[in-house]
Amino acid sequence: MSRSNRSLTICIRLLSLWRKALLLLLLLPNFCSTQTIVKNLPGFPGDLPFKLETGYVGVGNKDELQLFYYFTESERSPENDPLLLWITGGPRCSAFSGLVYEIGPISFSFTSITKDPVELVLNPYSWTKLANIIFLDAPAGTGFSYSTTTDGYNTSDTIHAKRASEFLQKWLSTHRKFLANPLYISGDSYSGKIVPIIVQEIINGNLHMRCW
Repeated sequence: MSRSNRSLTICIRLLSLWRKALLLLLLLPNFCSTQTIVKNLPGFPGDLPFKLETGYVGVGNKDELQLFYYFTESERSPENDPLLLWITGGPRCSAFSGLVYEIGPISFSFTSITKDPVELVLNPYSWTKLANIIFLDAPAGTGFSYSTTTDGYNTSDTIHAKRASEFLQKWLSTHRKFLANPLYISGDSYSGKIVPIIVQEIINGNLHMRCW
């Protein structure tokens, strides 16, 4: 097996194990709540040294689209640092990859891939050192996000952006302390097509934040 294929196999195995662990967390008694504070994770020793919140926000005419998110507060000054919405590309790549492979506060220890659970380590280069970040699984069918109707899985770039904008407005309605923070819309790969449309949706909707 080539090195690239071996690396891909390892990443797929790690993602599968982690998705199962997160699903177990969601099945705890407080699952009925749309917001859950995660204080510890399999593979990480002790409590997490940062605030991690997960939850669902319903969007659509009847909240038929349930969009899942991971939210990490800034490790510096949550009340003053920017709020950043992160959408991984694909489309339909889970924001989980942004959380643990790219800009999030934790990462896998690749020296312990034979352990169960795989060990987690802190990311010294995390963007959460200076920003509050929402990692959004979108559109429906991405990561843990789902739709209660089959039509909810039909999407396009503009529909995706409109739903992400609605998500953000509803999320802020329950996290009002971040309304005064500068807002950044960001992502990677294919989401480079989605991000500008989300910004336009926010401008059209007159969201009362400083959007960059």
